[in-house]
Amino acid sequence: MIQKNNGISGRSSRPDSGAFAVKTMTTRTIRMIVALFTALMLSGAAWAETPEVLCELSRDRVYLGESVGYRVTLNHVENPSPPELAGFDDFDVKSAGTQNLNSTQITIINGQRSEVIRHGQAYDYVLTPRRAGLLTVPAPIAQVDGEVLQGRALALRVVEPDLQDDVLLEISASPESVYPTERLTITLSVLVRGLPGELSDRNPLSVQSSPPALTIPWADDQQVPDGLEPIEDAGSWLSQLRDLHGEGFAVNGLVDRSAFSLFERRPLTFQPRPRRVTRNVGDGEKDYWLYEFKRSFRAKRAGDYTFGPATLKGTFAVDRDAAGRLTGDDVYATASPLTVEVKQVPDAGRPADYLGVIGKCTLSAELKPAECRVGDPVTLTLVLRGSGSLDAAAAPDLASVPGVAEHFKTYSGTREVKGDTCRFTYTLRPLNSEVTEFPSISGSYFDVSDEKYVTLHTDPLPMSVSDAPVLADRRIVGGGPARTPDELHVRREGIFANITDPRELRDESVHPEYWLAGAAVLAALYAVLAGATAYVRRRSADPAMVRRRAAVARAKRRLHEGTGLLRSGNVRDGTDEVRGAMVGLIADAAGVAEAGMTSAEACRRLGEFDAEPDLVDRLRRSLETCDAARYAPTAAETNGLAADVGVLFENVVETLKKQRRL
Repeated sequence: MIQKNNGISGRSSRPDSGAFAVKTMTTRTIRMIVALFTALMLSGAAWAETPEVLCELSRDRVYLGESVGYRVTLNHVENPSPPELAGFDDFDVKSAGTQNLNSTQITIINGQRSEVIRHGQAYDYVLTPRRAGLLTVPAPIAQVDGEVLQGRALALRVVEPDLQDDVLLEISASPESVYPTERLTITLSVLVRGLPGELSDRNPLSVQSSPPALTIPWADDQQVPDGLEPIEDAGSWLSQLRDLHGEGFAVNGLVDRSAFSLFERRPLTFQPRPRRVTRNVGDGEKDYWLYEFKRSFRAKRAGDYTFGPATLKGTFAVDRDAAGRLTGDDVYATASPLTVEVKQVPDAGRPADYLGVIGKCTLSAELKPAECRVGDPVTLTLVLRGSGSLDAAAAPDLASVPGVAEHFKTYSGTREVKGDTCRFTYTLRPLNSEVTEFPSISGSYFDVSDEKYVTLHTDPLPMSVSDAPVLADRRIVGGGPARTPDELHVRREGIFANITDPRELRDESVHPEYWLAGAAVLAALYAVLAGATAYVRRRSADPAMVRRRAAVARAKRRLHEGTGLLRSGNVRDGTDEVRGAMVGLIADAAGVAEAGMTSAEACRRLGEFDAEPDLVDRLRRSLETCDAARYAPTAAETNGLAADVGVLFENVVETLKKQRRL
């Protein structure tokens, strides 16, 4: 048959009728298949676009005190409204924002294909269970185009934490109650059992394979109770506790993006300076390492404010196996919530001259000048000095003070607060010469220690006021010698009436060439200045250049802190800071990341900058000493490090500057 077809093809260029029929049938079949597939796709799309309410939990098992993420998605809904969450009596519910969704997820498991289309609005919440047990998250309800849609209920198992004494959490307040504008410090104390055996002097957080997860609600400014104001923002507060070596606690899930990967995120670690304490728990006294997270607030309004609960989850070393290796247990610890009262200043017994100050203070006055004439300005300064809410101090109303309004014209005062001093400054004008002293001024504050109002009085200020001189009418009207008619007549003679020498007349014609030359010079100067400014801006905006300029000062600070720690006997932290100063300086000069740079790489980089071999060898020995002390800190190995590293640092800086790397 193949040969026959070849012969026909060779004899004629027109296909026979049989071939044409086959081609037509094939085309029709393809069209039918395409039409059927399109219909199926349209019907599937119509089915997929049916509005629905999807419910999801981030976890189905949590400890009591933990929170869980809860998402309600109004899928295939145009212009949605937030769902109604009714019956959530077992949970504290907090909104976590919304998100627009437009995605398709396809999964194939064992040859079975499933497709999930998300097109709509997602509403995120944070649920905090109020009790343990198998809890039901009620089904949410949504109104869509006049129709009521209902999601599905979800199950959440809430587990009571196990009784343990390896890690303890406590929340405390100092003071336990305050008045508005007073300062309040909340402390989260984390007590971690010391390591067993000869490792007991080692920080237990230094052996963690991954940092324990610590949740401090009030470490997030968004979760600070309304009515309290942080003394400093959360970022500034936490930055002081940052541990650059990766040891400590991972607080509130804060992460840092990796310098080597766009997707890798490493937890930021924070660690207050620990101290050793002993606690009597259960079967007797036990040794703990205490880490205190202290954050201060200022009370703005009266009321009850709750802090917590705080939680900690991680693995902690509790024992050693037969081979001497540390073994750990998974620990989940919670700190019960603490409620702090901000008390209102009592209305009963409040004096009319109350200044709005809460604390302890003194009041004094000074008057300058003490001698003046009627109508002359005089400056009165009231000085309020002490501790407390001086920022809220109100200026006394002088017009209401007996003896002031009838003898002085008063003007509104100004207020200036610096440290423990508040100054009120007024301008006064005596109205008559009968004044012999400025009267006493009173002001009251609320004493928080005795919880009562205290009234202060300034001493009367002696002053002498004399009558103002009276001017004659002719002196007031005639302020200068009168002009005679002759003088005015001379002016009428012309603009050159008094010029008799023709040489005093000069050519005042305009010369455009001078103006053009001046403009060209100005344009050239402008171009030079613009170019210089652009050059300086480019250098200032270059991150590498900015980093190199700040490298020496930053390294000096770290080196100074490290040598200080070494001299105080803190070998581990001291060598860490010394190593960080040297490695960080070389990393800044090379324009590479300090994180992950080894001692060998730092020495290699310094050698690439044409450093003397002896200098590279000295740096290698110092860094090896620091590395050794990190794992087995002994003072004997670092006795000379504090003295030698200063000279080494100056030599390295000199070499890098010669190579124009700094």
